[in-house]
Amino acid sequence: MTRIGLVDLDTSHPKTFTKILNAMPGVKVNALWDGRDVWPEGYDERFAKENDIPHVCKRLEDMIEHVDAVMVHGVNWDKHVDRAYPFIEAGKPVLIDKPMVGKVRDIYTLLELHVAHGTAVYGGSALRYAQEIGMLRSQADRIGEVLTAIATGPGDFFSYGIHTTELAQGMVGTGANCVEYVAENKSSFIAVTYHNGFVLILQLQQPFHEWSMCLYSTTGMHTMRVDPTRIYEPFLQNFINIVNKQDVSFSLEAPLEAVKILIAAKLSRQHGGKIYLSEVPAEEGFDGAAYAAEYAAAKRRGL
Repeated sequence: MTRIGLVDLDTSHPKTFTKILNAMPGVKVNALWDGRDVWPEGYDERFAKENDIPHVCKRLEDMIEHVDAVMVHGVNWDKHVDRAYPFIEAGKPVLIDKPMVGKVRDIYTLLELHVAHGTAVYGGSALRYAQEIGMLRSQADRIGEVLTAIATGPGDFFSYGIHTTELAQGMVGTGANCVEYVAENKSSFIAVTYHNGFVLILQLQQPFHEWSMCLYSTTGMHTMRVDPTRIYEPFLQNFINIVNKQDVSFSLEAPLEAVKILIAAKLSRQHGGKIYLSEVPAEEGFDGAAYAAEYAAAKRRGL
């Protein structure tokens, strides 16, 4: 039996992921711990009872003996590294939900921990593994050389913009060199130039709830829309495969590059011009505590 633990219950993902994981053969969500950044005291006990989770831990470290791996779901991304650390140190694989981190310094810390302990660290956005992306990639010979690409998606600039950025990476890969905030007209338009000269356009904060991608290649235009009802299963199956030491194509650098792209885009919006990823200061990023406070307040208002 592969035993999974939940760290923080802030979003809808813990419940959704628990249902999917418990339906997988040989997998059980076995323990949880909540830091109460969003939900009041007692919510963890109710959640455990409603979702048939045997162990509610009073301390984060208490979970280690009950699990083979954990998922970190806190909306305060500035706490993700600290939440993950006890499990990385113990050799327990960790899934960190999107966005994996929100500061450049945390990108470096997470990479260093991964190297130092050799523990698998997985996560980011499930849209990277959307079935539609896999289908499009499988048609590479028909599509031909991709000259440029546009990825679009809804929601706020960072917490949802990371979905759009990782969706694009799932198709065109990593290797971003510089970022420029190009324009704003009810949506935010960002140009990402790769080291090889390839240009990716991100359209964030579009006013309707849909993710799509358009490729312009030597054979014409190729488009796809993501079915949001099917995005989590491949993402979670990859994690279980990692926990069970099966071969999975994943690089921790990829979702962390996506974070850096959006930090650079924020700086470009503030100061203008192109921002090179290699020159983004370690202290730059997005405020996880402020986002968590806004999220918790919205939940209290029933939003």
